[in-house]
Amino acid sequence: MLAVTLVVLSLLFLLSFVIFDTDLLAPPTAVALVFLFGCFCTFYNEERWGLEFSPKTTGLIAACILATMVGGIIGVCISRYPKIGKYSFSHEVVLPREIVIQPLKTYLVMAFQLLAFYLIYSHIRRVTGSSGLLSAIGEYRQLTASVTTDVNDPTLKMSFITKNVLQASKMISVVYAYIVGNNLIASKRKISLSWVPVILYSLTTFIQGDRSNMIRLWVVVLIVAYTIHKRAVGWKKSKSTRKMVRRMAISLVVLAALFSGIRGFVGRTSDKDPLYYITFYAGSPIAILDQYWINPIEKPDVFGQKTFYYLNQSLTALIGWPGKYNYYSDFITSPNGTSIGNAPTAIRPTYVEFGFWGFFLLFALFGVFYMVLYCKSRKPSGDNPIDFRLLMYAYIAYVFLMYFYASFLDFLSHLYIKYMVEMLLVRWFLVGKKYKPNIHLFSRGNRNDMESSF
Repeated sequence: MLAVTLVVLSLLFLLSFVIFDTDLLAPPTAVALVFLFGCFCTFYNEERWGLEFSPKTTGLIAACILATMVGGIIGVCISRYPKIGKYSFSHEVVLPREIVIQPLKTYLVMAFQLLAFYLIYSHIRRVTGSSGLLSAIGEYRQLTASVTTDVNDPTLKMSFITKNVLQASKMISVVYAYIVGNNLIASKRKISLSWVPVILYSLTTFIQGDRSNMIRLWVVVLIVAYTIHKRAVGWKKSKSTRKMVRRMAISLVVLAALFSGIRGFVGRTSDKDPLYYITFYAGSPIAILDQYWINPIEKPDVFGQKTFYYLNQSLTALIGWPGKYNYYSDFITSPNGTSIGNAPTAIRPTYVEFGFWGFFLLFALFGVFYMVLYCKSRKPSGDNPIDFRLLMYAYIAYVFLMYFYASFLDFLSHLYIKYMVEMLLVRWFLVGKKYKPNIHLFSRGNRNDMESSF
């Protein structure tokens, strides 16, 4: 059945690719692509895990993609209201401009991030009582990531200062990831000081046993570089675009190798070979989704407990409802007894909590949101070299690019308002208002000029 699933998802990917302007990273096309990738990894391990893939799982994944496509079509139609019913993609040529940050400002940012590193390291040492770095990281991860962790345990809570300094450091790294992505296209210098804040924050999260923010920063760089490039060629097919897609694929391989290579550093020991390790993480959520039909789970008492985890956390913080609980699901074993983790894709919690039609409606609504934001981000806005709409979209895109793994709707949180304010302040500190993008109406001559420059 998995082979049939791969065929079905390949067809949906091609359909979405054609519908949405042959744009590889349009949200519905990206959702189809990541699920196709996840299913390939599941297929690779099918015999090892003893899977008997259910047609119901194939149907749910296909329904998720179709719902996102339906939402995407609606989003395209309304993105330039009142031109409802007419595709409104921007095809203007926008010449890329390098973003140059004064070295002194970057040094100040680096000093702040080193402070964040020191604060979290001190917190980890205090919580674990361990003197060795690697042992402290491993123990801290076990304390904070276990499904049995008491989320109300006061000994695990960070101080107010540590928590807020870490959040600010994260927003700094996101803005610098934007700068890196922009300058990969606009500058001949591919390596610069702007990489350092991105790396420093990644190290800060590594010692917390977390690799997800490394992936999120990669997504920001990827989305920004891709968008800046496509703006430069008028969102048309070109040899330079095909070359860039190859480089994107290479960067994914490098990211996967790094993800596997640092597992010991972030407190995850495993004797799995690197290929199995990567396909395990990418493919196991699909297998976990499939096991739902064998061992169904009960609908939780709290509305949207897992689907809207971050929203519920906000309600808890703001009005004391409905109370804190653990985000993590129980670990699942495959039919032959192999432990395959506890990440059930973004599909299972939504399906369990809202039923099929609620699940379909929610993914369609999110598809509308992502596509409207994406359509707006295709065209530059304002006179700041760091386009805030593109920055916001690049940050949020991580959510649907991780559909195949788990639900991460963290932008549905009161904290996201704080994050946006911090990103705006960082942007103002780094660049202020310097120049307007160089925009030209699309013409064949402009397109040829841009293609020759990449």
